[in-house]
Amino acid sequence: MAIGDRVGPHLQRRQLKAEESGALIDLINHQSLLLHALPAADLPVQARYFMETLNEVRFSEDPASGPFPNTGVYLVEASTALLHRVKLASVWLRIEQDARLGGGDMSHIKGANANDDPVFASSAGLYDGITLFDAYLAPLLAAGTPAVWGVNVVRSFGSLVFSFGTFISGTEGDAAELLQSISLAGPREAVDFPRISAHAAQGALQWWTERLNLLFGVLGDLSTFTDELGDYRPDKHLEGLLTIEQIFRRTTSMLVAHRDANARRALSFTILDSLEGVRGTDLLTMCRLKHATNVLARLEEALPADAAEILLPAARRAVRALREMQDGFFLRRQLKTARVELQLGADAVRSLSPEEATALYLKVLRDATHGHGSNKDSSRAQTAALLAHHDGDVPHDVGLLGYLYLLDVMLHPERVRRLLYRQGC
Repeated sequence: MAIGDRVGPHLQRRQLKAEESGALIDLINHQSLLLHALPAADLPVQARYFMETLNEVRFSEDPASGPFPNTGVYLVEASTALLHRVKLASVWLRIEQDARLGGGDMSHIKGANANDDPVFASSAGLYDGITLFDAYLAPLLAAGTPAVWGVNVVRSFGSLVFSFGTFISGTEGDAAELLQSISLAGPREAVDFPRISAHAAQGALQWWTERLNLLFGVLGDLSTFTDELGDYRPDKHLEGLLTIEQIFRRTTSMLVAHRDANARRALSFTILDSLEGVRGTDLLTMCRLKHATNVLARLEEALPADAAEILLPAARRAVRALREMQDGFFLRRQLKTARVELQLGADAVRSLSPEEATALYLKVLRDATHGHGSNKDSSRAQTAALLAHHDGDVPHDVGLLGYLYLLDVMLHPERVRRLLYRQGC
């Protein structure tokens, strides 16, 4: 096998660490880099070795107590035709903005190519996740947060996904890095990891990749991004690509921010904001318990049972947390009123159901990313009253609402098409 000079030292360092520590994470770090760097012809043998090594891991002295009874490896291939289609937006935008190129003069383009200076790079760094597809598999791999069920090895032809066949904790009880020694507000309760069946990983991967196929069928279809005359609009296309990738990337960041409640909540609000344009519902609607419950029910009905074992536990936790958040209206509880009675001054009272009050309170928190307190006269009294009525205890899993609605987006790609088309606007 041939390993490049740049990778070799890093690989050797990881190998030594894995051998010295015997820790699962060090084994995975070493094998992941090795599988990333090896020639393609050597992958089958090394992948088999990795699987056998995982099957030999023991968390106790019992030789029959192997924690990974259902390991597996799966290949997810990315289509080069898709990459070319989505790149058209950046190509056309360069032509529109470069008068010399638009006029047929390509001399400067040739010079840039000769210097390895990217030519069609319009916002390329904001949707480069489609190149290796890692950005679009990451929420799936993090779906069991704070547990993980597999790891991803990125190759030029696609991704190798290694499944553990079970959920294992993705966090350490104590700080594993110096940055983690800094105090943060995190979850207050432990998360129980459900057992998954032998076919759960394959089922989840199959559902996820099939839905990605349909979603990128929308994003790669130029007719989605036309005006009312049917003319292609590359700016509209680019904005759609950036929005979808932003949702996937921020959902991943939110899922892995298990130790940081504030980061998870802030990320979730930005996800919900981005989702408005591809779901056709506003933030208030997405924060209502009835709506979230209905979305979850549709997912429960639509997803195959094996896929749901991995994909739905976090979505269920989001809905449960939204329900629990209603308990934070302590004045209602102590006054023993059925509704949340907001005193708006001058004998003005607004009576809200706990569900509606919770949705409005979450919107207050979302708006507070710009600082607390409303700058609108019509909202100032209500905002102050909501802050007074709720104890501010926001369940950690409320942040998972963004993940719930990402699943809903993947379930309805034709709705995404209609909303991105925007009636040609």
